[in-house]
Amino acid sequence: MARKFVVAGHIAKDIHIKIDESDSLPKEFEKLFKVSTPISMIGNVLGKGWSFKKVLNVIERNAIKPISYSYGGRGPNVAYGAALLGAQIELIGFVGEDFDKKHPGFFDGGYKTHLKKVGVEVNELAIEPNELHNINEEKHEHGVLAIKTKQIPSIYCIKDSYGIDFYLIDDIKGAHVHATDSPTPKQLINRYDGVFITSGEPSFNRRLIDYAFQQGKEVLFDIAAYGTTSQYLKEVIPRCNTILGNTYEIGLVMKALNLNGIRQLFRISPNVSKIIVEDKIACTIKIYQKKRQTPLEIGPINVDKRVSSVGCCDGIAAGYLALYSQGYDAITASKAGLIQCASIWQVEGVQEGMLNKQQLFQRLEEDFILVNE
Repeated sequence: MARKFVVAGHIAKDIHIKIDESDSLPKEFEKLFKVSTPISMIGNVLGKGWSFKKVLNVIERNAIKPISYSYGGRGPNVAYGAALLGAQIELIGFVGEDFDKKHPGFFDGGYKTHLKKVGVEVNELAIEPNELHNINEEKHEHGVLAIKTKQIPSIYCIKDSYGIDFYLIDDIKGAHVHATDSPTPKQLINRYDGVFITSGEPSFNRRLIDYAFQQGKEVLFDIAAYGTTSQYLKEVIPRCNTILGNTYEIGLVMKALNLNGIRQLFRISPNVSKIIVEDKIACTIKIYQKKRQTPLEIGPINVDKRVSSVGCCDGIAAGYLALYSQGYDAITASKAGLIQCASIWQVEGVQEGMLNKQQLFQRLEEDFILVNE
């Protein structure tokens, strides 16, 4: 039976910068690798003398291709990809007055129009920042808050020729800075079967997860490293049913909860039934299940051409959520995620590489390898 999900996460426009080797960047940049960093925190992370402008100048000097732009943000990437595969999805997030403006690189019109074309539900409320406290949380049913005077934030996606990437997020001009003060859309969550939570402002995500958990909704949590702290993970993990992340992100969970092995998570968090460990470079997934002692190993699948790794994990999440929500098992859903991952590898941008349902099922039949089922 098909289930309906809301997807919550950053809504953004992506700015893609390709460099040759990450090792050619200053040593301080190692602190940025594999994570998303708010531009306001650049000085704190890299140390005295570093600013966002200086970091961007260094990156641009190392660029080997012209800078390009695309639809972005992990929330709408997952929502778009899942809807493209037939899932019933509504988006939760924060945008500015430019939500339906056609920015450079937007191949299908403004963001709102683009999402609606594939069936993503967008229930938008335009509001002044100082009016957020007037919203009645119990009756709040708008998934997207359009903050007046703000913009869709930019995410700088930097990747090298070997698949190493990192992200810088505009947390100054972007609308999502108001997420901390925003109410939970309780009425909206009540209408859905579950929530899929990915990168976003942690305190807002925590409230979404808490309310969904209290209402008996299914919670799928895509860890995403942005804004993730040990305290945040300690609070939200026990309320989740499925956890998705790469090896690094799963490692953050294990460290936060002081675990020696992944399966220990099932013992200390009884609600968790599945842990999906993804590797976008190898195009593989391991599925850990509470009732099975050994993980299922899915993949690898072939990537015909490796152009960019940006958004490949979003493809895994979108494919998994889409098929899982439509009643497919975790193995088939994982295959779908890896197929989307491989397709995104072959393009600049994320949504540009996502397959529709017919294309995906053709690949499922043709060339998927399943090991250790």
